[in-house]
Amino acid sequence: MIVEPDQLPAGSESEPVTAPVGPPPPEAGGPIAQAVVLGFRALYIASAVLVFFWILSGVRIISSDSKVVVRRFGRIVRAQQNGLLVTWPRPIEQVQVLPGPQRQLTQEVSGLLAPTDMFRTVIEGPAQEKNSRTAAVPREGVFLTGDSNILLLNSSLIYRIDDPIAYALEEEHVAPALDRLFRTSAVHIAAGRNLNDFLVVQTKDDQSGKGQNLVALRSEVRESLIRTMNDRLHALESAGAGLGVEIEQINLTPSLTPGAKQAFNQVLVAGQAADRGVAVARTDAERIRQQANSQAEQITSAAEATAKETVTKASVDTATILALVHDERTFQNRDILLLREYRARVADIMNRAGRVTLVDPKSGARVVLPGVQP
Repeated sequence: MIVEPDQLPAGSESEPVTAPVGPPPPEAGGPIAQAVVLGFRALYIASAVLVFFWILSGVRIISSDSKVVVRRFGRIVRAQQNGLLVTWPRPIEQVQVLPGPQRQLTQEVSGLLAPTDMFRTVIEGPAQEKNSRTAAVPREGVFLTGDSNILLLNSSLIYRIDDPIAYALEEEHVAPALDRLFRTSAVHIAAGRNLNDFLVVQTKDDQSGKGQNLVALRSEVRESLIRTMNDRLHALESAGAGLGVEIEQINLTPSLTPGAKQAFNQVLVAGQAADRGVAVARTDAERIRQQANSQAEQITSAAEATAKETVTKASVDTATILALVHDERTFQNRDILLLREYRARVADIMNRAGRVTLVDPKSGARVVLPGVQP
């Protein structure tokens, strides 16, 4: 509204009046409108904070013993070592954290189901499939050795991830693939070796010709298994179906079937008893030989001493007569001296005799027979 100058009240000074420019200002709303405005402002601020944290969710720190595989809309785009990782937030990019090459993973190798167990698992249905397999699948694998013996192997694999992209692609198939690779390698290794290369089931005499240490044999078997499995893994990698893992160690616990174990135990007990009997017999024979040698030495020593004593006594007894025989100075009286010496010795001999019969050599008697005195 424009006010004319002549319409101003009396006593008021005239001032220039300017016309308003633009639309009139909006009227002030009520408390409801102000609450709505504050609510929208709070919503804007919360949304901005959520967007900020959503963007920051793609920034993380990877530990030194881990690796990450980044997927963009489900497709693997890159792999990264430890350190700071910057990615697009979910669901644009997804991050899968895997163990690094320094960490070792362990997998127990399970045995194969028998055909009857597999049939029972199928008949029971998927509701009881897990419990049936847990109860039916054995821990030991059955293998045939080169000398036609049955061997049970309870084994565990220790491996590491060397290619995270290949492992991420085949993660669900790594465990069953390692099981099959181990069974194939174990069948090949067991077929080329004897049972004694896995277990001590023979005596020392049976294996004395091998000239190898049992510990070295066990280590050689494990190294052969590791080498064979890694060669097969490299062959899969060359064919474009690598698992991204490498075997570091294989723990083997060999055993025998219950019947074979009992039979081998009986053979070992019998062999030990035979060895013990042989050892006892050798000990007795050595003791008897030593006793015989000792007795022979005693008899020989006694005989030599007796012989020396007899020779010495005979020499003493005949020394006087021999002296007279060899003495040339008494040649003329030698017969008289010898006769006297003879009579002295004969008298001593006669005194020792219990009974003496004298026969005149000039008589006709030629045979004297002992008889009974009347």
